[in-house]
Amino acid sequence: MKTKSLFSALILHMLLSIFLISCDKFEFSPYQTENRKRPEELNLRNLQKLKVNESSADDTVTILFSGDSQRFYSSLDALTARANTLSNVDFFVLAGDISDFALLQEFLWVYDRLQKLKMPYFCVVGNHDLTANGSEIYTEMFGPKNFSFSFKDYKFLFHDTNGREYNFNGTAPDIEWLSEQVSDSAKWYVGVSHVPPYDVDFDKALETPYRNLFANTPGFILSLHGHQHNGGDIYYYDNNVRYITSYAVDKSECLLLKLINGRVIKETIYY
Repeated sequence: MKTKSLFSALILHMLLSIFLISCDKFEFSPYQTENRKRPEELNLRNLQKLKVNESSADDTVTILFSGDSQRFYSSLDALTARANTLSNVDFFVLAGDISDFALLQEFLWVYDRLQKLKMPYFCVVGNHDLTANGSEIYTEMFGPKNFSFSFKDYKFLFHDTNGREYNFNGTAPDIEWLSEQVSDSAKWYVGVSHVPPYDVDFDKALETPYRNLFANTPGFILSLHGHQHNGGDIYYYDNNVRYITSYAVDKSECLLLKLINGRVIKETIYY
């Protein structure tokens, strides 16, 4: 009997040791935001990589564009592998819903895959990324929810349009911030956000000022979005702004966009 008790204690000790060693593979709470492996300021870090190549003689800006990675990890593996076979792509854009439930581990799983890209990448915030403590996780991993940068002759405005997540309180999108961003002398402007302005999850009180701001800004040529999970391409408001929505990652299709002197050439890439 004593030998049996000793054996049982030894087995319990071994199981406990295995569990403790494996703890960093588990996320114990949906509200967890701390992780020793979590990267920071990814959008800024990728911008620094992008700027290294800005002096290229080629004035074409080539973007690989997708959205809604959520829990589609095997599809994201296929996308990154296909992306790395393409040449002369300046950067990759993921148009929100990086995660599904805004769990830290979800963000980390996507990060592990995006890190395999041979090109810089940028991620805008999606509505799924704002549940639980997702807002804090996104901000610490990727940076501000509204950010912009200029590359060659184009200024890119990444911004939060997830109005429903703020109970349509008039703060998303931030019209004042966007107005400031288009008040400079950029030649061309491109908006990047998750929810398109004609979607039910966009704050309807802000739809008109949002679309008018884009339409009345000289050189505002393109507005990129995710959220709807299917590719769309339309001049929705019959003005000069072209609205393109991305496929979700699980659709095995993404878009290659070439910006040439203010024109947009689109190609579908399969993976």
